[in-house]
Amino acid sequence: MSDEKLHNCGCDDNSCGCGNDHDHDHGHEGCGCGHDHDHDHGPMIVDLEDENGNVVSCEAIDGFTYKENDYILVQNPDDGSVYLFKIVGEEGELVVPDEEEFEEVSKYYEQSLEDEE
Repeated sequence: MSDEKLHNCGCDDNSCGCGNDHDHDHGHEGCGCGHDHDHDHGPMIVDLEDENGNVVSCEAIDGFTYKENDYILVQNPDDGSVYLFKIVGEEGELVVPDEEEFEEVSKYYEQSLEDEE
């Protein structure tokens, strides 16, 4: 998992449920569940298996789109490590980007955080 570490901006547009394709803009109303009521769905949790076969439940902390691909950042609650995954297919499979893609996407993400400051 260590190759996927990145920074944490604290928002998560992939799990907010609004269904809109947006980057870091959460000024929308409603939870996206299709019902007319107020409630909290809670954080999106992703179960990952570590190198020892242990399952670690990580919280999704951010999501973004880059070059028409969706990515998600999840954080390990045990040590605070943040991992980057590409979301592929209709089932939303999480895939570790290859080294070249990881470097390009990481650079884009870090730059987008700097631009927001």
